[in-house]
Amino acid sequence: MLTASRFATAPLALTLLSAALLLGACTKPAADTQKADAKPSTSSTNNLDAAPPKTSALKVSAITPKQGKLNVSRTSSATITAAQDSQVAALTGGAVTQVLAVAGQSVKAGDVVVQLDTSALRQTLESAQLQLQSAQINLAQTQRNTNQGDPQLQSALAAAQANFDKAQQDVTANRNLLSLGGISAADLKASEAALAQTQSALSLAKNNLTQNGQSGSGSLALLQNQVKSAQVSVGQAQENLTKASVRAPFSGTVASVSAKLGEYVNTGTAVFRLVDGSSLTADFNVSPSDAAALVAGSKLNFDYGGKTYLAVIKEGDRVTGSDRLVPLTTRLFGASASNLPVGGVGQMRYRVSLASGALLPSGAIQNDSGDNAVYLVGGDAAQRQTVKILAESQGQVAVSGVPSGAQVIYPVPPSLQDGASIKVGE
Repeated sequence: MLTASRFATAPLALTLLSAALLLGACTKPAADTQKADAKPSTSSTNNLDAAPPKTSALKVSAITPKQGKLNVSRTSSATITAAQDSQVAALTGGAVTQVLAVAGQSVKAGDVVVQLDTSALRQTLESAQLQLQSAQINLAQTQRNTNQGDPQLQSALAAAQANFDKAQQDVTANRNLLSLGGISAADLKASEAALAQTQSALSLAKNNLTQNGQSGSGSLALLQNQVKSAQVSVGQAQENLTKASVRAPFSGTVASVSAKLGEYVNTGTAVFRLVDGSSLTADFNVSPSDAAALVAGSKLNFDYGGKTYLAVIKEGDRVTGSDRLVPLTTRLFGASASNLPVGGVGQMRYRVSLASGALLPSGAIQNDSGDNAVYLVGGDAAQRQTVKILAESQGQVAVSGVPSGAQVIYPVPPSLQDGASIKVGE
């Protein structure tokens, strides 16, 4: 019985052991799976591509702007000119008979450079002189005739007056005698007739004298005018003869001669060019804003042929041209400035002050929503500060609105925001 019972319980024990082994086999892979999942979570803490925590400070650089003027250097092409540069024209017409100077020759004021033919002009002068002589002769002859006629007429008037006075006395005496019976009535009438005749003769003498004076005065006035007109003609002919010699209006250098020997030139035709190189200038154009800064007396540098000359702004009209530029003129100074070629082109160098304010690099300015601003260092945070740009040139700006002594972040990181935590690097 005991043996049978032992053998009866053996299958049950085996069954339980098999179940335990199967259960162990099922639970062991689950533990391994947990260990496998734990490895990736441990490696994620060392991922270099992950973004830094938002609470980390942004490392920046900062500069302290200086207060001052924003100056800028500019250059402009400038043309060398002369204080006096003239195209000298002929003042009368004529054929060129002599050319007395060549290009490059120095002449003094009044020197003859080109001589025109004077033969026709001399003939005109001689004719005018003859007309003047004739007018003077006629005037002198009339004056003599007038002077000679006056005494004769005056004597005739005196005689007629004496005869009239005598006849008047006779009539008075005869009237007294007639009343006394000393003469007849016929004798009285005869004396009265004689009085009438002497009175007529007196009137005629007076009229002759008056008419002679009027005639002489009129003739003299007419002849005097003729003399004056002839004198004007002579003066004009002499002036035209002088104009045939084309002279230098000032001392200088003959730049060119356009007149050729034998050719005919008309009045007003340019025959040579004269340049006064003793005082050279340089002309250039600038913007209206630069022109306002370049006042008379401002000193500039003019570069030509590898040399630099002092240029001083001259006073003059500043009318903006069609190109919206303002023409300026400078006078050139220097030991060899007088040797510069008229018409040569050099470079004018000058500096202008655009504005005064805090000076910053252009990259320090940010434009957000239409406002210009900079970022200031405010302890451990960035502070956005609105500024006004006063002027900008060549990567520099002058602004207002930056507190004195403030530090401005430059360069500006793209991710920088107002209030962001920052750390200024060494």
